[in-house]
Amino acid sequence: MNSKITILLSHPNISNSVFNKYLVDINKKQPNFEIHHLEKSKVNGLFDLEAEKKLLRESKALIWQFPIYWYNSPASLRDWQDQVMSPIVYSADNFLKGMPVRVVFTAGAAAEHYTHEGLNRHTAEEMLIPFEMTANAAGMKWFKPLGFYGCGPDTTKATLEQAAQKYKDSLLELL
Repeated sequence: MNSKITILLSHPNISNSVFNKYLVDINKKQPNFEIHHLEKSKVNGLFDLEAEKKLLRESKALIWQFPIYWYNSPASLRDWQDQVMSPIVYSADNFLKGMPVRVVFTAGAAAEHYTHEGLNRHTAEEMLIPFEMTANAAGMKWFKPLGFYGCGPDTTKATLEQAAQKYKDSLLELL
């Protein structure tokens, strides 16, 4: 039985990231976690469908991880869904059915901006409904998103360490 969690990281500038980079770096040595950086996986704008299928077949659970960009994920995750998920979900062999999936996101803005009274007028969970709908269409098992707010270059080491532990615990819930 597969016990690996595949983390599909969608971040076009991970080398300059503070928060996402820390979460990936601190947890990439975990034996059950496979980090798959989508921006580094495309060749001429395309994913290798067979390689992506193999990665998914070897996974017990899936994480869609990204910084919120204009109230959505970076484009590479959408490309991955179109190029990789669509052929799987709309085939007779939809092996994603029942697979646990969770969104892990970071936001530069503070949590109070993601309220009905705040600057964005919507919660992050409301903005992520299309991801839940995608998981539902694929027959996947949706887990509540995990979000980190106020993720900027001045984030303290203590905040990063606390977030990394929360991140790891939330991923292990899927096993």
